[in-house]
Amino acid sequence: MMKTCLSALLGLAVLSAPVSAHPTEDDPASAYFLANEAILVSAGETRILFDPLFSVSYGYPLVAPDVRAAIMAGEAPFDGVDAIFISHIHGDHFDAPAVNAYLAAHPDVLLVGPEQAERDMRAAEGWDEAFTARIHALPFIAGTQELVLPADGEADAITVEAIHIPHAGGPGRAGIQNMAHRVTLNGAATVMHLGDATPDAAIYAVHESHFQARTTQHAFPPYWVLGEWGDADTRTRLNAEAVTGIHIPINQPDWLATSGEDYFTEPGATRAIPSHSHDTPDSQD
Repeated sequence: MMKTCLSALLGLAVLSAPVSAHPTEDDPASAYFLANEAILVSAGETRILFDPLFSVSYGYPLVAPDVRAAIMAGEAPFDGVDAIFISHIHGDHFDAPAVNAYLAAHPDVLLVGPEQAERDMRAAEGWDEAFTARIHALPFIAGTQELVLPADGEADAITVEAIHIPHAGGPGRAGIQNMAHRVTLNGAATVMHLGDATPDAAIYAVHESHFQARTTQHAFPPYWVLGEWGDADTRTRLNAEAVTGIHIPINQPDWLATSGEDYFTEPGATRAIPSHSHDTPDSQD
């Protein structure tokens, strides 16, 4: 089964070749599912990974060992990764020593994540002070934080707009810095990864201006958001054209299979992300 997972991903990489600098109609941006909340997003030559390296299950699937080895080695389809994004520091999303090892093995890859992640990386095996220049550590604040990252020879290939959305679970998780990253690749494809975001609608109402500032082509919320809101309300609140649920437990809830909602469970599954013009934050062409 593990070999099948990697073979599926490698097959997708071959099918999409040759790759252009930007996504095209024949080679659209795509999201490739690895496990839990780990996703590879490709848009032309630009590639990013969300929550790719973690080691604790907590009842959720782990990335298959051969897939994890391919990530660490930078083998297709994980070659040419430009940035990795960390939503928060829980063990089913983040392994500080593994991330340190990855950065050491891939000196051109940038990292975006909460300050808590950098703190844990500094305390973990394999930390190198040289990583500091490549880490964009986001402070624990409420407002939108914006970054522009270089990739593939272009200074503004990746645009990041991130906000803190509280971790699901109520006040007991208030100290966890959970980041919702909205990322636009090559000015053409925007995706949103919400980590373990709460389904408390009041939180999203507070950040309505952030969500409405830019249309997201594809959002990836934790499955409980879809379970509480449904597809239509989720798309409306996030200003997203499509949503696919992630973070599905190994023992899937009974309601999920009959819900009609879209979600990732099979490693190697993909979703095409249509390209749109995003030259300015207010553009929703």
